[in-house]
Amino acid sequence: MADDWKARPDRPVEGPLQCLRLGEQLERLRHEPTWRASGRTAITLAKEPALRVVLMLLGKGAKISEHQAAGPLTFHVLSGSVTFRSGGRVERLGSGELVVLEPAVAHEVEALEESACLLTLGGAS
Repeated sequence: MADDWKARPDRPVEGPLQCLRLGEQLERLRHEPTWRASGRTAITLAKEPALRVVLMLLGKGAKISEHQAAGPLTFHVLSGSVTFRSGGRVERLGSGELVVLEPAVAHEVEALEESACLLTLGGAS
């Protein structure tokens, strides 16, 4: 992400304690112009030096092309189903399932149906 990233005033992403209602956040995502235009959108829910939490909404067929993260990550499917590819492995993940990935491992994601996912990134951002 760009160094000039700024939180929107209606979406605080830091503080000593945050209580986030994911259902409410997903409903907000469904009203985003990006979702209506591309069938894919996301918001950063928390951003700290060693932790980032991102809520994603992916429409059927939406892809996150192959990339790597500098730190470890978890990718948790809240609803729907996705295909998670990394190296020679292909995992189909459904609601309530998650993968844990070590740093700098190439991976990609494809939504098999509309899916809500929670990405947690560890390490320096």
